[in-house]
Amino acid sequence: MARNIIRQWYTSSNPSLLLQSESRLLSALVKHPFHKPSETKGLNWLEFRANEDKNLTQQLPSLVLAHGFGSGSAFFYRNIDDLLNSGKISRVICVDWMGMGGSPRPSCWESPVRSIFSSSRFSFCNSKFSSVEDAIDFFLEPIDILLRDDTLFEKKEPIWLVGHSLGGYLASKYAMRLSSNQMNTIPNLTKLILASPVGFQPLPTTNERIQTSELPPTIRLVDALWSSNFTPQQIVRMLGSTRGLSTVKRALHGRIPQLQSSELDLLADYLYHITVAPASGEYAMNSLLEPAATKESMGVFAREPLGGGSMANSISKQTIPSLKTIRVLYGSNDWMRFHEQAARHEMQRIQSEIRAEVQIIPNAGHHLYLDNSSSFAKHILDD
Repeated sequence: MARNIIRQWYTSSNPSLLLQSESRLLSALVKHPFHKPSETKGLNWLEFRANEDKNLTQQLPSLVLAHGFGSGSAFFYRNIDDLLNSGKISRVICVDWMGMGGSPRPSCWESPVRSIFSSSRFSFCNSKFSSVEDAIDFFLEPIDILLRDDTLFEKKEPIWLVGHSLGGYLASKYAMRLSSNQMNTIPNLTKLILASPVGFQPLPTTNERIQTSELPPTIRLVDALWSSNFTPQQIVRMLGSTRGLSTVKRALHGRIPQLQSSELDLLADYLYHITVAPASGEYAMNSLLEPAATKESMGVFAREPLGGGSMANSISKQTIPSLKTIRVLYGSNDWMRFHEQAARHEMQRIQSEIRAEVQIIPNAGHHLYLDNSSSFAKHILDD
């Protein structure tokens, strides 16, 4: 408790200020008003409606947006109005993953933290996590409860699930776990959109990797910090309120330079409060992901990949009648695009009535939903 109080004082941040920054961002940059539920179902989420008359839109799909690593659902602010004005969806629900954004932050001892004192690749600090699949459950179980809630979703209401980056990986894992044997109880998921997802390229084998001693010093340092559960968020926490906020703002401007000044200020404030909140879901960086370098490429891989037939076999075997479309999106300048070829192979392997495809959004990088928001919305809405 004392440690938490000191952190809040040093960073000038707390859960209330985080949610206030989220509200300021959305109120300033999104025309449609949002509804914040009194009952959160264990996660931070909010809702935008296309039309206040529910009877006019109840046959249309609900769109659920789930962010990527270290981010928050309000990052989709540029997409919400375009999606709702399309006439193709009834509402947009923005949700933060457990341990991220404005959702609850279980302590590090209750989060999937990979042990740094074990030679096993799948050893965790808490005994309730015995595998990568257990770590994935940390994120999937809360969102499953949300999507199954019959007070939030009608029984046959179509749901489109959109996940970005790590969120795309988790959304894929969620769809893979839906069982056709439980069709009376599972959400009516009809479309799955994976925006610049990590995880399709298979993890390189030991023989394929470049030896650590042969890597440049900078890369060796990154690998050592990654393996030690040291996250970028910890750097910002150590910097404190003034230097931390300015560092976040510079980093955000560097990665998304086209942001207007007003957008940058609001988004940087929001991201700062997310970043300095207690460490929890961010440990997914090491528990679910792993950096690796081969002679051909260097990048971030999933410890339990989606490729190599894993997703295709699961989706095809379950043959979920409701799921009609799986669409994988990458930006034309996306650093995550090295997963593209494996993603295309995986989509081609899906043997069912599902339309499975990979598409490229022009003039966009990894944050394709901000870089080319109109094209991103179009690819979500297309049949």
